[in-house]
Amino acid sequence: MAYTAVLENSIMQKGKPATSGSKMLENFISPIDATVVTRLEDAGVTIVERAEMDEFGIRGLFKTGDGSLSCSDASQRTVQAFAAIEAVANNKADFALCNDYTGAISQAAASKGVCYIHPTYGTVSRYGLIPCVPSMDQIGIVCRIPAEGFKALNMIAGYDQKDGAMLTDKLQTKEANRPKTEAKIEAQVEPKYSEIYTQLMQILCCAELSNNISRYDGIKFGYRAKDYGSLKDLYAKTRTEAFGPECKLAAIIGAMVLSQENYTRYYDKAMRLRRLIKDSLEFNKFNVFYSQTPNTPMIVLSRLCGLPSVTTPDGTYVADVGREDALEAVSL
Repeated sequence: MAYTAVLENSIMQKGKPATSGSKMLENFISPIDATVVTRLEDAGVTIVERAEMDEFGIRGLFKTGDGSLSCSDASQRTVQAFAAIEAVANNKADFALCNDYTGAISQAAASKGVCYIHPTYGTVSRYGLIPCVPSMDQIGIVCRIPAEGFKALNMIAGYDQKDGAMLTDKLQTKEANRPKTEAKIEAQVEPKYSEIYTQLMQILCCAELSNNISRYDGIKFGYRAKDYGSLKDLYAKTRTEAFGPECKLAAIIGAMVLSQENYTRYYDKAMRLRRLIKDSLEFNKFNVFYSQTPNTPMIVLSRLCGLPSVTTPDGTYVADVGREDALEAVSL
């Protein structure tokens, strides 16, 4: 069977625009193919469309009490933010590849009746993915049913020396050779410290995103403002005109938590708490953590700790590092 795929606009495809949803990169044409693109083509998959997205995938990072985005113009971009989901839900493609570091795509996919597979951090190469939050960036899969998504994952996963954060060949081989798990859901267990997951994600994402988008200054590449009076003025006008409100807010918060006076209080503490959370997970007792609703802190947990997860319209499943086999067993 010949499969078709959609690529989110943060994944480079040679000769195609790769804007990551930002005016800052509105004229950027990719000079390379991302590793996942090469692997899809080698597997005979036809890439039928490039999907628009929210600016640098930031949707879901800032929310008000009622769950809506805090920035006033966010509602105007709802359709383009989840174009990859719409393509799969409307049968325009068999699956779509996205970078969902906030969990917003997972939740939106479930609300549209489709699924999202977030692989173990380091199993899918990010070479050719426009970086946003390097410690959480991971190309995942929007699919109609998990079985289709796991087939796509088999096509794109595997070691790539171009991505320095990948799992080693030895570890991947060990995980791939594990016997298939006959997993059963016996109980629902809320992981420890779940009440702080969102705050940790906001601190870490803002810090890393702020650092990454600092390269967009109007000098080297990307959008450049006109009628500037000095170098400082060029920086300010370029970023003011080209970044949306969420990116500006993330940049400000990121600069604050990384500042000398706040680094230990916020960023360093968030990193320590992330390690504490990962160490507290009792995967020696449970194969999979499960929640009956897709709108759950467990989606954020998988991003914070680099764990594989599957989000479906019926719930969210999170497993230990490299245990996609356990997820496959319980979610199919």
